[in-house]
Amino acid sequence: MSKQITIGIDISRGNTTTRTGVEEYVFQIVASINNKQLTINSTPKFILYTREPLIEELANNLPDNVCVKVLTWPPKRFWTQVRLSWEMLFHAPDVLFVPGHVVPLIHPKKTVMTVHDVASFSFPKSFNWFERWYSLWSAKYAMKTLWKVIVPSEFTKQELQKVVTVDKKLSSVHVVPLAYDKKFRVIESKEKIEEILNTYHIQKPFVLSVGRLEAKKNTVRIIHAFELLKKRQMGKWANGQLVLVGGRGHGYEDVEKAIKESPYKNDIILPGHVSDPDLPYLMHAADVFVFPSLYEGFGIPILEAYACGTPVVTSNGTSCKEVAGDVAVLVDPLDVDDIASGIEQAMKKEYVEEGLERVKHFSWEKTMEKTLHLLLEE
Repeated sequence: MSKQITIGIDISRGNTTTRTGVEEYVFQIVASINNKQLTINSTPKFILYTREPLIEELANNLPDNVCVKVLTWPPKRFWTQVRLSWEMLFHAPDVLFVPGHVVPLIHPKKTVMTVHDVASFSFPKSFNWFERWYSLWSAKYAMKTLWKVIVPSEFTKQELQKVVTVDKKLSSVHVVPLAYDKKFRVIESKEKIEEILNTYHIQKPFVLSVGRLEAKKNTVRIIHAFELLKKRQMGKWANGQLVLVGGRGHGYEDVEKAIKESPYKNDIILPGHVSDPDLPYLMHAADVFVFPSLYEGFGIPILEAYACGTPVVTSNGTSCKEVAGDVAVLVDPLDVDDIASGIEQAMKKEYVEEGLERVKHFSWEKTMEKTLHLLLEE
């Protein structure tokens, strides 16, 4: 009888109720462990490493083959390198999977890490010096020493090749696409949609953008493109709005200045953080979702918009083009006029059905299944 393989997963980044990209990925990886439809040849034992007790969403209905180890003692800042390394020294699993960027220095031979992007290389000003150094060091270290590296897109794989100047072949780097939460969907309840829009003082028609308000997300050009749209489409868009969902990021001062100087500043809505249950309603109600990001390791919001039946305008580069396929309006993110024209084109709704069809190819179950196949390989 073959030995049951033990897979340890550092889930500390996903054990939270307030999640953005990386946190959502880690959360969904854990949530998928309990999926009965995963087609794998064996049933491994999972050990989930975390700093705090599991949040209720993750703790409920964990299967019998899952053990949770809450590693509580400090230091908190260097929990991975001190506490998790200590655990690996004395109680290492057969395979260690680190889905949230950085591996402990002490780790088993079969260690796998997900590198979500190397944005700190292309956009160094968006990160403090420690974040820049640590993220690039971890990517280089992973490429030099780890058994396997997972990336969410071909774009990130190629970016790694630029940043990491080592002889190790890219054959150890595996692309596993991400997915979206099924709460993003076509919503029939017009009453509930109106209720959510009223909550955030939003009225139709409106263009929606979701992400930090910062240089990397191209927020200033989104604002200028909206201004062009208002000038060109004054009939329909006399009362049209731009809704910018997200917190402040690097370069927010320029965003704030652009809003203050805009002749349409009263039509630019900043709801800040929108609760997870409310966001699908805004996404579904939007006339167009605009996402001309300058750098994305994957771009989950594109899939969320597709799932809601909302046409998408996104960048013709980075991973956005890869995720969007040919069912979004692809624009030059550096060209305000092109972004505005893209929004006008997307408003024709010609891409809705194709978007709904494309998003069927993505699911967290597929992401977890591909990941497990990599973790269980000899």
